[in-house]
Amino acid sequence: MDSVQAAVATSPLDARPVEAYLRRLGVEYPAWPTADVLRELHLRHLRTVPFENLSVHLGEEIVLEERRLVEKVTTSGRGGFCYELNGAFGALLTALGFDVTLLACRVYDDEGRLGIPYDHLALLVRTVDAGSGWPTSGSGRTATTRSVSSTGGSRRIPAACSGSPRPVRTRPG
Repeated sequence: MDSVQAAVATSPLDARPVEAYLRRLGVEYPAWPTADVLRELHLRHLRTVPFENLSVHLGEEIVLEERRLVEKVTTSGRGGFCYELNGAFGALLTALGFDVTLLACRVYDDEGRLGIPYDHLALLVRTVDAGSGWPTSGSGRTATTRSVSSTGGSRRIPAACSGSPRPVRTRPG
């Protein structure tokens, strides 16, 4: 079993929600989890699944379980905030064979002040062709794809929720 088959075998999503998610994005099932595929999926996600927080305002229960997040995007045709969007997108990417790590983040505000811990969820995604990136779908106006580098035992990830993206250091693990 190669690494792609192993990732798909351990994914909590079966074929039906993955196919529904890809339909929502308007793409075919990719042959390999490459950097080009990641860029295309991320761009399609940004264009078709909105950043929104209606559930908060409507008093709806928010459950950060992968299947429920994917159902919200596919069955309900909704979007969500960073934990929902990046959680769902991370589940899709894992099911497609990408190596996905969830990262708890802090973001800078427009005045350059560092926000509260766990204020944002980002993804670190590795591809079979040695690419990596942090495609964030849940940061509103500044969502973008950028690379991730590792330095020592810390990860450097851009803050992408407000103001200009800046690196934020997080502890490993």
